Amino acid sequence: MRDFFFDLVDVLELVFLDPLRYSEEVQEIPFAASPASSWMFSILSALSLSVGMSILSAPYTISTLSFLFFGFIANLILFRFFPFFYALVADYYVQKKGRSQKLLFLLMFSRHSVVLFLLFAPVSIVIHAVGLSGLGSGLFLLITFVFLYSLVVSRGLKSIYELKNRDSLKFSFYALGLTILFPFLMNLYTATSILQSISGGL
Repeated sequence: MRDFFFDLVDVLELVFLDPLRYSEEVQEIPFAASPASSWMFSILSALSLSVGMSILSAPYTISTLSFLFFGFIANLILFRFFPFFYALVADYYVQKKGRSQKLLFLLMFSRHSVVLFLLFAPVSIVIHAVGLSGLGSGLFLLITFVFLYSLVVSRGLKSIYELKNRDSLKFSFYALGLTILFPFLMNLYTATSILQSISGGL
């Protein structure tokens, strides 16, 4: 258990504090190298996002449970597919810059970076406490977190591919725009979100 905790802290440190060492050290951390790490981060982040949206969508009724469930499923689908397409598009642009392919590291970094959304529920609690709630507040907060996620991934791009700040930011936001427009991903997320909305209105 202690080793797991240290590995978890090491992964978080590499992603948020020292991404320059990510591609060199991530394979040396057993937890980070296993698929279990990205699944755990995706599940916890999806739950946090679902809980946060529910907190900002008062009043709370018995249907809030189904709202949470469908929201969790929708967000988990998003967190599993979104980093994959994001990394794929970003790697394509980076290779056009003459860099060698490092898609595996970028995909791992993108999937580990979704742990940022763990902060969504706590921030939602604070926002609700100061009197801001409703669907508009939830969407604004979600857009803010997606923007922050893109900034985190841009730091990973810079370190993994040894890019300039300007190029890493440009490629990261290019990837964000194209991934959001990707039909399969967004249709899947929208369809599940519709189920979430229906369940919340029952």
